[in-house]
Amino acid sequence: MNIYAFDVDDTLWLSGGPIQLQQLTYLKEQGHILGLCGNWAVVTQLLQGWHFLFSFVGPMEMGKAAFLSQIRTFVRAEHYIMIGNDGVTGASLDKQAAETAGWEFVMEKDFKDGL
Repeated sequence: MNIYAFDVDDTLWLSGGPIQLQQLTYLKEQGHILGLCGNWAVVTQLLQGWHFLFSFVGPMEMGKAAFLSQIRTFVRAEHYIMIGNDGVTGASLDKQAAETAGWEFVMEKDFKDGL
């Protein structure tokens, strides 16, 4: 079992990103744990039944790296993977957070094409 943490803005379809609901449901059906590590309020407000798909939402009152570290510490999995983007600046804060927390980082466009 893997744990996937998804950034929201410019990553998921609900917020202008390339990753579609069908890709997420496929992962869930395969027995993986999915969660949000970004603008989770967009998902909870726009996706009815979001809680059947996502097991965690955050970060809340902490940075992404700290949030991902907490999950890695207390939830066991074979692999920890964060899917995000490099934002407008070209410097990926998502990648930096994932690497700081010991997670693998995958760009949203690569994830979309590779699944």
